[in-house]
Amino acid sequence: MKDAQLLNSEMLMDKILFALNNKKPLSVISVGATESFVMAQYTIFSEEEFMNHPEARVANKGIKAGLKHRGVRFPNITLRDEVVDAVRKADIIGYNTIVKTMDAGLLTEKVFEAYDINPHYIFEANLRRVFMFSQKEKFEEMLRNKNILLISSIADKARTGLNKRLKDNLKFNIVGTISIYEYEDIPRVKDEISKYNFDLALIAAGTNAIIIASHIAGEYGKVAVDIGSGMKSLYTDKIVKDRWLKSIIGLDNIMKM
Repeated sequence: MKDAQLLNSEMLMDKILFALNNKKPLSVISVGATESFVMAQYTIFSEEEFMNHPEARVANKGIKAGLKHRGVRFPNITLRDEVVDAVRKADIIGYNTIVKTMDAGLLTEKVFEAYDINPHYIFEANLRRVFMFSQKEKFEEMLRNKNILLISSIADKARTGLNKRLKDNLKFNIVGTISIYEYEDIPRVKDEISKYNFDLALIAAGTNAIIIASHIAGEYGKVAVDIGSGMKSLYTDKIVKDRWLKSIIGLDNIMKM
């Protein structure tokens, strides 16, 4: 990561706006704990090590929504290889730059080193929870007059919330919503994506968002942004908070980044 440029929220939004305004492809992804564990299978960790880790146990419960929704199962080498390939292709990568532990940023760095992945641009992944608030004007400019595709298990709720709160002012058009819950949904999701004409895809699908975002940028030359739990904020108009954000990252800290 030593050669990567660390982007703050304003710089991140500027990159997205530049791509949209110039009709350039762009994939913005996030490699968190689950994504790092997916990539670490049989490389950083043996099967015994990762299968006995809490991350694998949570994922294998198959919870369908919320902060414990993973949408993947362990072990899965095919998934690992797809994620590694998609991360290599991504333009901007978020990860835990503040917390450097083997459950967060340090693991991501070790995984990237193992696969010789050297991103040009990185950002603190938790910015996705707040950049619609900390960079409100730029975030709204991102939406203004755009054809938007939403991909998430809560895409319909996000569409309703965005249309109710912002459509009259920003004149965007949400051309469609695509639901995704599991890795196995990806072939269907890719097929549905091909049916839409859009400028911007906003995605919240955990590990699967990495694969989808890189696919959209590479296949269609569009802008795809994995906004994670920020998708919920599109209809609640509130920051999604948990112990991690409040006690470890610090809400005031992340809002200033």
